[in-house]
Amino acid sequence: MFISVVIPAYNEERYLGRCLQALREQTYPPSQFEIVVVDNGSTDATAEIARRFGARVVYEPRKGVARARQTGFLESRGTIIASTDADTIVPPDWLARIAAHFEADPALGGVYGPVYWHDGHLYQRWAIRYPITWGLALSNRVGRSLWWGSNFAVRRGIFHAAGGFPVNWASGEDTDLSLRVNRSAHVRFDPQLVVYASSRRTREGWGILRRSIVNTARRFILRRPPLPLPDYR
Repeated sequence: MFISVVIPAYNEERYLGRCLQALREQTYPPSQFEIVVVDNGSTDATAEIARRFGARVVYEPRKGVARARQTGFLESRGTIIASTDADTIVPPDWLARIAAHFEADPALGGVYGPVYWHDGHLYQRWAIRYPITWGLALSNRVGRSLWWGSNFAVRRGIFHAAGGFPVNWASGEDTDLSLRVNRSAHVRFDPQLVVYASSRRTREGWGILRRSIVNTARRFILRRPPLPLPDYR
């Protein structure tokens, strides 16, 4: 089962190397997966670092994480497409666990798991590990799965059937896709499929956090598209 790992990246030279090193240390056979880094108009060494680690670099000059993810998914070659972020470290068995789920259940459309923070304040790490993870699990139990872009995988055919990402959205493109996939296919939450991301967004200013909170409310309460965000991801 060939898997494509797609990583959107905008000026990620500080984080990308650790992400790619973790992917190089997978127990899954190297011949059975590819890494696609989508350079979303970076002005630093993001693309150079990606190539150094053996990733295939795809360019998407139109800014926006949704456009970057969409381009990466369309350019990927895998039967299964896995998604993570440049500031995220996956465990050695990440791809093997993903493959096992899809091999065991041919009807499975997608799988996702928790996202923990490997840095930040203790209370922040606790909130991500417990209440927020419980919320992700509960969303799956009630048939409205909400996955994060840093830790999910989907069958290629299901991704296309769901219509892909909303490319004009500034954020929330990952959970929007998960909701649409869940309407047409079975989605599984695996509590052991854990990845470790950075809490850096909490240190980048109240503006981004405030806009992210507003956008969450617009998407899930008001049913309206999110507002623009500064260039990130």
